[in-house]
Amino acid sequence: MNKDWAQYWIGLFADGTDELMTLYNPQFQFEDVNFDLRINNDLPALRKFFEGFVIEDPTQSYNRFDVFDYVGDNRLGSFQWTWETKHAGDFLGVPARGKITKTRGVTVMGWDENGKIVLERSIWDAVPVFQQLGVVPAFNTVSA
Repeated sequence: MNKDWAQYWIGLFADGTDELMTLYNPQFQFEDVNFDLRINNDLPALRKFFEGFVIEDPTQSYNRFDVFDYVGDNRLGSFQWTWETKHAGDFLGVPARGKITKTRGVTVMGWDENGKIVLERSIWDAVPVFQQLGVVPAFNTVSA
């Protein structure tokens, strides 16, 4: 796979899950490190998790993902991405409606010989999101 494929995959989160789910082998391992969530070989459970990212009313909110780096080949790869969203409601219990946040993440992915996803592990930086929502103080950086 490559950066263009990664951008295609991550872009499906905003559009719906039907096409996204066709990219997975029924025998897969999924992990979202931040949520301590693991789903193995259960496509309906994976679909339910992904549906939380679908935008119901694009006039009120949005998700924008941008892949900016890819390393790997057609069997195993990792890519870095940014996620900007305008929240439609609370985010993990924090009032967020109408607020825009942006953060970075990385996904490690593996594919079978037919190009179907058999491994996905993602981690994203939650601290900037909570800083932008005002629940965690921003840290000042000091440069030498």
